[in-house]
Amino acid sequence: MDSELADLAEAILGVGRELRMRMDAGVAGPATSETAVVHLTASEAHVMRHIDHHPGVTPSDVARATGLQRSNLSTALRALEQRGFVERRTDPHDARGVNLFPTDQAADNLTRLRRQWASQMARVLGGDRESAAAATALLQRVEAGLVADRLG
Repeated sequence: MDSELADLAEAILGVGRELRMRMDAGVAGPATSETAVVHLTASEAHVMRHIDHHPGVTPSDVARATGLQRSNLSTALRALEQRGFVERRTDPHDARGVNLFPTDQAADNLTRLRRQWASQMARVLGGDRESAAAATALLQRVEAGLVADRLG
């Protein structure tokens, strides 16, 4: 058995859980209007992340890339639009279609969230930025491989 690989998957899940718990509990310190982060559900965050990385993407492409059912995607998009995080624009090549774009409000929220994540990582890793960069590269490779495998 490839226990090292199973251990890696388990560690990934554990780190994600700890980050979510810390942000939900406000471990990064008291929130002010300048530091408060609007928390998203897991589905909303997954959708938002894809739209952030691919501005102008179509809803169909988001559904395929995220693996969400269309009904779950529609629910997440409605919530993101209500929060002012996603804007729908008519597709310039096909007036029947729409493209999805992150808003400035979404970018501000992401900046605050990344600041909190960086603070958490700095606290637990200290100055070990070299290992952080290597771990990031590995995890990006793992994510890309898993997505490619799922999309076939």
